[in-house]
Amino acid sequence: MVDSRGKAVGRYLLRLVGGVSVICGLLMAFGSLADGNLVGIVLSAVLIGGGVFALKRSGSPRRAEGSTSAPIAGQQAR
Repeated sequence: MVDSRGKAVGRYLLRLVGGVSVICGLLMAFGSLADGNLVGIVLSAVLIGGGVFALKRSGSPRRAEGSTSAPIAGQQAR
C-alpha cells in the first residue's frame, strides 16, 4: 500500500504529465492545421484527450464525493 505522501506525489506527477500533454497537443494541432496534415491533427487530438483524462484522474477523491450540488436521497448535507 502507498501512504498519503506517495499518493500526493503521484497526483502532482499526473497533473504535470496531463498539463504538458494538453499543451503539446494544442501546439501540435495548430502546427498540423497550418500544414494540413490530417495524421498530425488526429494524433494531437489523442494527445489532448489523454492529457484531459490524466488531469481528471489527478483530482482528489473528496471532490468526486461532493461534486453534485443537490444532495442524494438519504444523505445529509455536510
